Amino acid sequence: MDDKAIDAAVLGEGTLEEGLREVQTALCAPRRILVSFRCDGEEIVGAAIAGALGRPVASFERLELFSSTKEDLVIETMTQAAASLEETETATQNVAEMLIQGKSSEAIANLGECLQVWQQVHDAVGKSLTLLDMDPSATTIRDETIAVALGRPKDVLLQIKKALIAQDYVLLADVLQYEFADVTDLWHRLIARIRQEAEEQQGRGR
Repeated sequence: MDDKAIDAAVLGEGTLEEGLREVQTALCAPRRILVSFRCDGEEIVGAAIAGALGRPVASFERLELFSSTKEDLVIETMTQAAASLEETETATQNVAEMLIQGKSSEAIANLGECLQVWQQVHDAVGKSLTLLDMDPSATTIRDETIAVALGRPKDVLLQIKKALIAQDYVLLADVLQYEFADVTDLWHRLIARIRQEAEEQQGRGR
C-alpha cells in the first residue's frame, strides 16, 4: 500500500471489496482513505471496478493499493472537473455553431458526448460534497444555495430534450449558447467553492 509492503493476511479470505474494507480499518491512518488499486499490475477503473471487487482476494497474485486524504482527493477531483467543464463548454458552443450551419446530425452526436461529460462532473461534485460533509442547503453560490445550483443543469437538459423532440434546432442552439453557458459559469463557481472548502479543511487538519 502506497509503495510499502503489507501483510496479505490483513485482506482476509473473502472478496476484494471485503479485503479493502479491512485494510481501510486496520492500516489507513486517520483522515486517509483508499482511493484506487491495481490488480496484477493493471489499474482498475470505471466499469471494471465492480467486477474486480466481487472476486476473491486469492484470485489475484499482486494487489497495489493507494490512499489519500479526502481533502487531497477532492482538490484533485475538482481540478479535473474544472478542466473537463471548460473543455465541454467549448465543445457545446461548437455544437451550437453546427446547428446554426445546418449540420444537425454531427451536432447531435457531439452533444451526446458533451452531456456525458456533464454527468461525470455532476457525479464528481456530488461525491466531493459528501466527502467534505458540506450541507448543500447551507452554502450559497452566486446568490443560490448549492442545492439549487445542483438542479440547474437538469432544468437546461429538459429544455434540450424538448427542443430535440420538436426538432427545433434553432431553439436548441439558443439554449446551448445562452442557458447552458449560464449554468456552466455557475458550476465553475460551484467547483471553485468546493475546492476552497477542501483547502480550508486541509488547513484545519480535519
